[in-house]
Amino acid sequence: MILAILPLGHFLAGVLSLALPRGRRVLLALSLVVDAVLIGILCREVGLTGGVRIVLGGWDRAVGIELAADWVSLSFCGLLLGLALSVTAYLWREELEAYFFLLVHLLFGAVFGLLFSRDLFNIYVVLELLTLASFLLIGYERKPAQLWNGLKYLFFSAFGMGIYLFGVGVVYGHLGSLNLEVIASRLPADLPPWGALAAALLVTGVAVKAGVFIFSLWLPGTYASAHPAVSALLSGLVINMGFVVLLRLAAVFPIEGALFVLGAGTGIVGAVYMIAAYDLNRLLAFSSLSQIGYLMLGLGSGAVGGAVAYAVAHGLFKGLLFLAGGEAVQSAGRRDIPGLVGKRIPVQARLGLLVGTLAIIGFPPLAGFAGKAVLSGGSGNVAFQVILGVISLGTVIAFSKLVPVFRSANTGKVAGEKAVAYAILALPILFSLPIMGALVPMGLWRRLLSPAAIAKPLFIIGLGFILYRTVFQRPFPLPARIFRLEEGSLLVLAGFFLVFLLVWTA
Repeated sequence: MILAILPLGHFLAGVLSLALPRGRRVLLALSLVVDAVLIGILCREVGLTGGVRIVLGGWDRAVGIELAADWVSLSFCGLLLGLALSVTAYLWREELEAYFFLLVHLLFGAVFGLLFSRDLFNIYVVLELLTLASFLLIGYERKPAQLWNGLKYLFFSAFGMGIYLFGVGVVYGHLGSLNLEVIASRLPADLPPWGALAAALLVTGVAVKAGVFIFSLWLPGTYASAHPAVSALLSGLVINMGFVVLLRLAAVFPIEGALFVLGAGTGIVGAVYMIAAYDLNRLLAFSSLSQIGYLMLGLGSGAVGGAVAYAVAHGLFKGLLFLAGGEAVQSAGRRDIPGLVGKRIPVQARLGLLVGTLAIIGFPPLAGFAGKAVLSGGSGNVAFQVILGVISLGTVIAFSKLVPVFRSANTGKVAGEKAVAYAILALPILFSLPIMGALVPMGLWRRLLSPAAIAKPLFIIGLGFILYRTVFQRPFPLPARIFRLEEGSLLVLAGFFLVFLLVWTA
């Protein structure tokens, strides 16, 4: 019953936040303590049995709603808990309405529901709930840019979920079930035309939510304009839920080739736009696009374990970057990176930005290094290794722009609660190797510490910094029209046909 209690408990806590507005902060903290206890019990059960599952209402799994927990869902449960604790500490003294806390609880409940769902239609319903909570959180402060970008997010999400729902109908019409494991057992070995169509529709719909380039063109403006805590949750947690659904679909449909192509495009194009960005918030937003490329490449190359490990690491350091970057922008009163140099920024925010930056560029032995090493070791595909290196190099070039911000000695007022928020995320980032040593085979863990494994990211970091200093110090223009509604909608449709061709010809 824990699988049902975790999402439903947050829905109830959200209602109580409205009924007891004075206790909304304490209620959120207590709900996370309960989550930690329940997740711990669930980890023990999964460790003993290999998996936990339940079909609600006593129905047969072919027609009922099945919930299941495995190592993938538990990994993201841990990520949710860490991000939630950090965001709670970050917001502790901010005067936010009970309505905000209701939305946060709905978002957490939807994430738990999505992690445990094994039914295509149930995934659709939970994704829609997650979209609604995210949209309202994006526009919570009611700033014009937030409202407009929130509406773009809502439009693209509705468009994508409509495409996804069409795919659900195709699957049910041919196989008579929406349960993923039942679908896998009934799907013909030689994928028929309707199977390729269904897979393309499902992948396209989820790709809109997952931060995949040409599908998720709502993302840069949305992440750049939202409250820092909201951006941290969206980039660190919500965007990873699209990855989880794609992972589930990849276990049923032969979509690996399509995911590899989409991952390469997402990672490389995201890195190019990231290099051109000199607004801190947009830099972090485009880096989310680029980082999703790693995850898609991992799924497309069969390195599922590495992709999950890097997704969790990405959630931690992107949450830290958005929280620390948000405080830096608020303290300095500027968003442009050159304008942050020499401004009074709290030392904790600088340290948080520094740790997050070192992690995202893969500096040993932080979480980004460990995640990339596990991801890279999961496949011997040469193209996979080359593209990973190119994306990593682009990430280093882009984040080299922050070096002058770190060097500044001008510090602002210390904020205790926010320092706790940064520490909650920074500690697992800093000590990721010992944590991973308890989770991965000893042989793999030893390879992470080999001289070659350490020399490779250090070489990329050095080369990237040199390229930034010699070639990429000046901004350069890139097409911006693709982020408009009209062009974005057409690109989503073009992306669907591309995915269909890739699945059909695989």
